[in-house]
Amino acid sequence: MPLPLLIAIAFAQGQTNPPTSHTLLVPVKQTAPSTTTTQTPAQQPVANQPAQQPFSAPFAIAEPNRIALTPKIDGKLDEEEWDPLATTPDMKTFFQWEPGKLYLAAVVPNGHDVLASFDLHANGWLIGKDNLEVRVTNGPIKPTITARLMDGTGVQGPKWIDLPGFSLSSSVAATSDGTNTTFEIRIADVGLGILPTDPGTKMLMRIDDPLSTDPPSPAYLPRTLSPVTLVMARAAALPPGLRFNPEMIGRSSVAGEGTRIRLGFNGTNAMKLQRIALRSEGFSRNDTDEHTLVFPKFDDRGRSYVDYGTDIKEGSPEGYRVLRGTLTTADGVSAMVQGSYRVGPIIDFDIPRQTLAVATMDRSIRIPFYIKSNSSKRVSGEVNIVVPEPLKVLNGNEHKISIFSNRGADRQTFDLFLPPNASGTYPIKFAAMVNGKKIEQIEYLTIGGP
Repeated sequence: MPLPLLIAIAFAQGQTNPPTSHTLLVPVKQTAPSTTTTQTPAQQPVANQPAQQPFSAPFAIAEPNRIALTPKIDGKLDEEEWDPLATTPDMKTFFQWEPGKLYLAAVVPNGHDVLASFDLHANGWLIGKDNLEVRVTNGPIKPTITARLMDGTGVQGPKWIDLPGFSLSSSVAATSDGTNTTFEIRIADVGLGILPTDPGTKMLMRIDDPLSTDPPSPAYLPRTLSPVTLVMARAAALPPGLRFNPEMIGRSSVAGEGTRIRLGFNGTNAMKLQRIALRSEGFSRNDTDEHTLVFPKFDDRGRSYVDYGTDIKEGSPEGYRVLRGTLTTADGVSAMVQGSYRVGPIIDFDIPRQTLAVATMDRSIRIPFYIKSNSSKRVSGEVNIVVPEPLKVLNGNEHKISIFSNRGADRQTFDLFLPPNASGTYPIKFAAMVNGKKIEQIEYLTIGGP
């Protein structure tokens, strides 16, 4: 292995952890993800190397626990819509998540891109096959998004693998005030199981703003990333010794029904907690209840519980929302707790990850899918499965839906025809009529992924 490459890998292993919006939502067929290998430093003349962003510079994150929260991708930063991440001399960034999706926003000077780097297993940028780069450019017609995976497992050194399917599954909106551009970005999985789904997941990340004219970075270049943890609950400025243990966090409910979260605390009455004010943040603030309660005393085992129950107004925007609790003590000092909950459609559809290689012969495969209810009521109706050409559903694309239990689930299958050499990322649309309401959801299937 060339000496410059050994030095680069050693560096990465020793890195510190320190006006009109446009949205890409139009499905288009993707070609097979292509694999390209970038030349190593020994092969590429130094004189021809472009100036790169200082990936070795620290990326300081004030709050490493990143809450689950769904923004609206329209290029406008609304109040309590985004969770601030970091600020540099010319850039403000924001970052949050939900299962299978990452959300980021940035305000950068005009003529700059947004480039996000994610080490999804938190094991070092040049290590493994889990390092995702997403770059967003505000083009003359609409913003574009590109993604690639850095594979550090090869004996010949790191290489980039293009992931064109992310331009289909993800979306971006951008607006400009004449000086700065505001980007809002949703990064969604393409059926490869790359993006995290579980609370407690730890990863490393950074966000940069290269000039739009800067070329892509070579694979061997190390990056200094900072650690984050994806959470459904967090707290700030709690009195010493007080612990926050919420229950039913992340639970899905339906607009027009209600939800309930139990906020559990461990502490003592000597902490003199006086009151707790509860409300939803952002888009759901006016669609849910607000309560201010006397803080209940701790029992003889040091436990205290605050139950928050609320109706959710019909028509409230879907997505993950945050319940905020503000605690006050006898001396007037405030602390804050937050917990995520979800306002969902009546049902969700989910296709488990499929590992599908490209084949030279036509074939049919059985695809399982799950129908999950978010309602406390019985759910019934039907769903029509729509796939793009040249794929076809073989055994009829209409399926009956009948779920009797509270937030129950049902597993079904359909047979999918794949022509010879089919490859790329394809949208699978579930068009349903359930309890008199129309629901559409798109899942993605990738053939020939990395």
